[in-house]
Amino acid sequence: MEGPCEDIAYQHTRDDPRGAVHKRFVEELWAKFYPLADPHFRKDARNHFLQRFWEMYLAVALVEHGFQLHRHGDEGPEFYALTGNRRIWFDAIAPGPGKTSNQVPEPVLRVTAYLSDLKTMVRVTNAFGRKRRAYAAALDKGIISPNDAYVLGINTRDNPPNAAYGNSVPFFVEALPLRSPHSMLDEDGIVMRDSYYQYRPYVTKVSSARTFPLIFLADEASFCSAVLYSTVDWVNHPATLGGEFEVLHNHRAKRPVDAAAFSWCQQYTCRDGQLHRSEPFPR
Repeated sequence: MEGPCEDIAYQHTRDDPRGAVHKRFVEELWAKFYPLADPHFRKDARNHFLQRFWEMYLAVALVEHGFQLHRHGDEGPEFYALTGNRRIWFDAIAPGPGKTSNQVPEPVLRVTAYLSDLKTMVRVTNAFGRKRRAYAAALDKGIISPNDAYVLGINTRDNPPNAAYGNSVPFFVEALPLRSPHSMLDEDGIVMRDSYYQYRPYVTKVSSARTFPLIFLADEASFCSAVLYSTVDWVNHPATLGGEFEVLHNHRAKRPVDAAAFSWCQQYTCRDGQLHRSEPFPR
């Protein structure tokens, strides 16, 4: 859309000739997505480009992998798919980097830095909390049924530099289920003797003593069947839409989803107190 906009990335993609290929990609997605868009989608994208792009990208990727999506209306999660007589709701969120002392820092060129994941995890847990409250409101209004499954799509591209990289286990997995990575050195502090994932039931907000329980350990998280994760944007994306998706299944979900529904994704499940990773099935 023409006219003023608050989002610099939107403006550059729309107006800068150097962004023509990225603009074309966005327009190609829109041509497939617009029947699912709410009436304010295009206008809001001028001010919240990544958030709206992620919603659109998620929908088109799901459709291209076999999901038939439907939109309920202007309230509730973005869209749902029918699997038999059951609905799977998909909700999208792209949390920003935060503010004040809890803000995820921007990378500094040619400067080596320790990638602390705590601030990114606070952003993820905050985002999950907002969607949990929105889910409860939709449930009260009868938009969502207690028998419906619910998948939350989280995009952390706007949380540099941590979210797009991570440790041996991605940051979103660390934030959502159980553990953080630690190493054990010898007595001289030189040779690593062992490595493990330490139990961590919460993360602490930097600006206060307030703690946030890690999401899938909380009983109130049982509404969420799985979390689908990506760091995609209009510049950084795979040739196959959704090829970068990672899915973490909630081992405490009241309405779990079948892993076969996300066979093209890397998936994580918790069984017997251990985190298991499965690679995508060959197509």
